[in-house]
Amino acid sequence: MLHNSIFTATRMSFLLVSIAAGGIGCLDSGSSQGEADVGHNEFAACADYPEWHEGQWYDEGAVVIYEGSAYVAEHGNPGYIPTVSTYFWDPHPGCSDTPEPGAVGALPAKVVAGYYPNWTPSPVRIRDINSNYNLIYLFAAHPVGGSPGTTGAVTWTPPGDGRGAATHLKEDIQYARTTQDRRIILSIGGAGQGMSFPDRGKSQTFVDSVVGIYNDLGGFDGIDWNTFEADQNPDTEEMIWISLELKRRFPGFIITAPPAPWNQRDKDFCKAMVDAGAMDYAAPQYYDGPDLDQQSYIVNNVDQWVRLLGPMHVVVGFGIWDAQHYMSIDEAIPTWNEVEGNHPTLRGAFDWQIHTDESQGWPFADRIGPLVTD
Repeated sequence: MLHNSIFTATRMSFLLVSIAAGGIGCLDSGSSQGEADVGHNEFAACADYPEWHEGQWYDEGAVVIYEGSAYVAEHGNPGYIPTVSTYFWDPHPGCSDTPEPGAVGALPAKVVAGYYPNWTPSPVRIRDINSNYNLIYLFAAHPVGGSPGTTGAVTWTPPGDGRGAATHLKEDIQYARTTQDRRIILSIGGAGQGMSFPDRGKSQTFVDSVVGIYNDLGGFDGIDWNTFEADQNPDTEEMIWISLELKRRFPGFIITAPPAPWNQRDKDFCKAMVDAGAMDYAAPQYYDGPDLDQQSYIVNNVDQWVRLLGPMHVVVGFGIWDAQHYMSIDEAIPTWNEVEGNHPTLRGAFDWQIHTDESQGWPFADRIGPLVTD
């Protein structure tokens, strides 16, 4: 997977991009306007607390009103959004009817996923992506300073705005999550964008950086480890810690990875991650390499991954494209039917990439998607 992006993952830089694009007018994760209005009426007893303000420092124990509901700071923080940064904020116990903060949706029972690269000048808006996709990867955040990362922080830039994808990015992400019941995953890395985590300090900086992007976007549902390619070995112990820390901060947070199907190093990493409860599924990439577009190879290799991780932890990655080492839709359909016939509880399938699928008339979404979910 390739890239071309530059975006500093700070609250201010994202806000400046959003303001320049016309504003970010949406509710945060897990809330509808109706829910916010109801909260404002029901929790009038807590109305004496001050309103939350972005960028203001809050000490541990501070109580604020956010969208009509009261929240208490469990940890000091520089004005993180109460419904999004659930590590830092909890509903105030004295306002027993305060709703739970920003719900993160569960991983779908059957995944139909696609990668949404941010280098396309005029991409489809996220809310307008074919409805058969129930999980969308935002591709991709990259290490600050280039590979393998100088600090542990990552950066990400919005997509092109030719059809309004950047202008409406935050509201579309939240609409996809709450109204369309889709999952949004931030993919990190890609070709030439490996990362190392030699110590806990760099790992902590990575976590803080991901939390910053999470807050800027109003919340998302997980990350996709795409940081170990070619000569970049995964720092498994630290990546387990990072993944579990993110799951602790955001209950229900999804962790995935797209390993090289043949690579024993990748298999060992994914096995360790799944065994530690730090990865929900691995999605081997069957495209862009010799034999990776061959049904016989895919069927046999999926057998190996299922024996390694169990079928519920395996998603099959397709590339549907008129190019060498990619499948046509008429080749992909019998391949999926065979692997699912061998392993009926496979977690699902993904396509690289959504923009190509749209340009072809949505063959993956419309023809493989229903086979996965039915």
